[in-house]
Amino acid sequence: MRQKLMGFLFFSVLMGVIPITSCVYQQCDGPCGCSPVFEVEDFSVTQLSIETLYRSDNNQPIDPERFYFYQTLYTGIWVSGLRPINETSQNFDGISLFVPRALASCSPREAFSLETLAGLKIINKNPLELTPNIYLDEGDDITHLFVATTNFQQEYSIESFAKNKHRFQKDERFYLKFNQEPGAPLQLVFNVIIILDNGVNYEFPGQILKIVSATA
Repeated sequence: MRQKLMGFLFFSVLMGVIPITSCVYQQCDGPCGCSPVFEVEDFSVTQLSIETLYRSDNNQPIDPERFYFYQTLYTGIWVSGLRPINETSQNFDGISLFVPRALASCSPREAFSLETLAGLKIINKNPLELTPNIYLDEGDDITHLFVATTNFQQEYSIESFAKNKHRFQKDERFYLKFNQEPGAPLQLVFNVIIILDNGVNYEFPGQILKIVSATA
């Protein structure tokens, strides 16, 4: 029986079914053992921070006196305060000769926040004429005029982004971009309210975007 099992394992390694660095070959005594257990420090959010970013090839700092093309300014939000929560994560329980669990990744998973994004609101604070047909009053909800992104490639409506129940990662930002071309150079002043699923809200008052259209 032992000879048959060894023959099967040798054949599997030879055919690439079980990688030679797999748990079977290492006899479960390496960092990729048969049941690796990784300590993953998930965390609880204790503070969020916000900043305005000018996305360009050389990442120039924001000049508070300058107006920027409206699609190059982003409001970045990230976790600036967290409380680690130790959690033991077991990637897999063992192996199967027919469906080798050794094919699973031996790397620990990413650490995430326990909290998820439950909602996001953006409230206008400066009455202005956005276009000849759009007037924004103080207190208006202008969330629908922004989009959200995590990679500057895929953009989502704020409503869709919130429905994805985004969980925060360490050193990761998500970004808000004003997505309505202004009719003239203007200074947009607004409050950002982040709502987490644990009932905690973070409000960032007085955010400013000094924006122009492509033709201004």
